[in-house]
Amino acid sequence: MTYKVFAWISVVLLFYNFSLFPLRRILKRYKGAQKFLIFGSKLHRFTGILLLITGAIHGYLALGTITLHTGWLLWSGVLLLFIYYLLRKRLKRRWLILHRFTDFFVVAWFFVHFFFPWLF
Repeated sequence: MTYKVFAWISVVLLFYNFSLFPLRRILKRYKGAQKFLIFGSKLHRFTGILLLITGAIHGYLALGTITLHTGWLLWSGVLLLFIYYLLRKRLKRRWLILHRFTDFFVVAWFFVHFFFPWLF
C-alpha cells in the first residue's frame, strides 16, 4: 500500500516538472507571472531529484527488486533528463533541446506504465 503513496507523489512531481515548459510559453506575456516562473524554475531542480528518489522507492516497494519493467523504463527516462541537466555545460544549448524532447517521451511512457504496467 505504501508504494501507492510514492506512486502518486511521483505522478504529481512528474506533471509539475513537465508543466513548467508549456506554462512558460503561456505565461511569459503576463508580467505578474514572472515571479512564479522564476520560482518554479528554481524549484524544478529539486523536484526533479525528488522524482528520481520517490520513483525508485515506489518501484522497489512495488516489486521488491529491480527488474526490467515499464516503470523501470520510465524511471530511466527521468534519469536521462537529469543526466542532460548535469551535462548542460558540455552540451551547451543542445541540452535544453534534448531535455524537452525527451520530456515528451517520458510523459508518454508514463501513460504506458499507468495503463499497461505489465506490458512486458
